[in-house]
Amino acid sequence: MDDKKLSAEEELREQAKTSIAKKRSAWQFLMITVLVNAGLSLIWFFTSPGGYFWPMWPMLGMGLGVVLSLADAYGFSFNRPITDSAIDAEIEKLKRRG
Repeated sequence: MDDKKLSAEEELREQAKTSIAKKRSAWQFLMITVLVNAGLSLIWFFTSPGGYFWPMWPMLGMGLGVVLSLADAYGFSFNRPITDSAIDAEIEKLKRRG
């Protein structure tokens, strides 16, 4: 096999490993978030039922973390590698602007 081809396959394999790890981590974080928020809600229910629902604040914060974690794991990421096609597309945009 060609060294260049082997290198590309190894790089793709590493990217796949990273992708799988991100997905597992995102789902694990979601499950932890659900459990923690359920626990906080139970504490609220047994200590001040009908009062101010203070668990909404950690829920909002952790929920945002879950959304960002899942977005990163499933494709929307600000840390994506810059591809040659993306560079070519940007060059074409800049040329059209003048």
